[in-house]
Amino acid sequence: MADEYTTTFEKLWVEFRARWCASHDLGGALGFSHEDLKIAMFHRVVQVDVDAKEVDGLIDRALQLFREKEFDCAFTLSPLDRPTDLPEHLERRGFKLAMEPVAMVCDQPGAPLKPGPAVVCESDEAEYPIWADTMCRSFANPAAMGQVGRAVLCIPQVRRYLARVDGEPAGTTLLYSDHGMGYIDAVGTLPQHRRKGVAAALVTRAVADSRALGNRWTTLETDSTSIAEQVYEKRGFRATHFRYRYVKATR
Repeated sequence: MADEYTTTFEKLWVEFRARWCASHDLGGALGFSHEDLKIAMFHRVVQVDVDAKEVDGLIDRALQLFREKEFDCAFTLSPLDRPTDLPEHLERRGFKLAMEPVAMVCDQPGAPLKPGPAVVCESDEAEYPIWADTMCRSFANPAAMGQVGRAVLCIPQVRRYLARVDGEPAGTTLLYSDHGMGYIDAVGTLPQHRRKGVAAALVTRAVADSRALGNRWTTLETDSTSIAEQVYEKRGFRATHFRYRYVKATR
């Protein structure tokens, strides 16, 4: 089960990110970039599969790509990447461990939430500008990300959720379903509405819908050092594997 789950998670995660970005064949890995949005989410190297003697050549190609894109070079590693000592290769080339994201799966939904101020509803396409504006402001992302996201997120595989507090937008999340897996992403809360249970309410709704859709797994990814991980644990999620991010400046 673990191997099938991990393979499915990585496949879905890469396919979903690829919807946002340009893809580059690096000869043993896949590179993502975006010409207009210079944010880390859209610039990275994934799916590394090379022999140990070929790693330095791959790193050289990745560094050259991101120098041309005028962005730092980042590798997001999964348990499926090869060689298994890839982190050591990256560290020898000057890459630093920048984040320790962790994949999580919901085995059983958490205990029912106590009534709170957040009201969560599925957001239709007509409401997309409000959803996108709330999402971008929650993560301090450029507004252009919301514009790019319309073509990515207004598709049958995606459900978007908007939380309101006292009738005002307060937070967002989305559920991307494919390959029998539901992936929860963009869990964000506006600063003035944090610590009100907004994120927990959003995730609870997304989990319920994922199960109702018949997904075999409901998953997400978060920084393992964040408060968010604790929120997700309370909603029934557990860590399954790390997806370490190594970064090197190219400028």
